[in-house]
Amino acid sequence: MSIRLAFIAIMFSASLYASDKSVLTISHAYFEPYIWSENGFSKGIYVDILKEAIENRLGITVKFNDYPWKRAQKRVKNGYEDAFVTLSTPKRLKYTTAGNIPLLVTTLGVFTYVEHPQFEQMKGIHTISDLKPYRILSYAGDGLLENEFASFDVDYGAYDLIAALKKLQKKRGDILIETTEVTHYTIKKLNLKNKIIEVPNVKIETLEFKLLISKKSPFTYLIPKIDNVLIEMESDGTLDAIYKKYR
Repeated sequence: MSIRLAFIAIMFSASLYASDKSVLTISHAYFEPYIWSENGFSKGIYVDILKEAIENRLGITVKFNDYPWKRAQKRVKNGYEDAFVTLSTPKRLKYTTAGNIPLLVTTLGVFTYVEHPQFEQMKGIHTISDLKPYRILSYAGDGLLENEFASFDVDYGAYDLIAALKKLQKKRGDILIETTEVTHYTIKKLNLKNKIIEVPNVKIETLEFKLLISKKSPFTYLIPKIDNVLIEMESDGTLDAIYKKYR
């Protein structure tokens, strides 16, 4: 009887393992309106796009898990989660594989606090090197700044974008460099429109946010399929309809 029970337990565990492998897990942090968690449920542009692309069109269940950004990336690196959506930096591509088609394309803007004494000089920023004189506020796990601003004065002490914006409001740094839509959305949500402003006509670079799948994940084979589906969604107007929901 004990041998039979042991066999049943092994088969049950195996079935759970197989079930887990049928679900593609996506690790994320707070980047509203791109992706965030509210009352235990993940929402946002990435969620809508990936549910349509992977669940509805490819027939694979997607589960979203919310963590601090640094931990979210580490879980993908270690193979505990299958994927995340972010910039495909050289550091991240060492442990993930990225598709060719981005989920979203945006620009990188420069933000500062109202009445900064060097605000007029900031209007002359045209290249990354022009940011060298300023103390830059960021947050733990910001891969873009870690990659391109290694020799700059960058404070990564904030927990997330919200905490970084609050530090900027308190004048604990000169500028914050972040995607324009996410930052404006968060400034409005925090009622900081009279405290923090974007430096006008300064766009550092264009950014492409892609789905990056861990090399330890069994779902890497999906990458070309997801690329094809994203092309279809762009052609049939689905992507544009999702973007408009959050504007």
